[in-house]
Amino acid sequence: MEKMELYDYYSLDECVDRKLVVGTLKSFKKDGKIDYSLDGEIVNIKDLDMEEEDIAYLEDLFEDNDVFPYLEKDDEDNDDYYGYDEEDDY
Repeated sequence: MEKMELYDYYSLDECVDRKLVVGTLKSFKKDGKIDYSLDGEIVNIKDLDMEEEDIAYLEDLFEDNDVFPYLEKDDEDNDDYYGYDEEDDY
């Protein structure tokens, strides 16, 4: 069976029940299962100790509440990087 994994970032922009989603994230954080941060409409989730059923529950919760993976951002994004290396000649 394939191991289930969460994406690192999700968008709450179209979230149906933001209070429920954030409350669930807080509960998982309190239980030491995840760490998360919220930056406007983007939530960054780090899996610390989630079990398969926890991940499945979050995936269902996100799907039911229109919380979508935010694929435009990943951990390698850097606001100071403009698509070129300093060593490039111009």
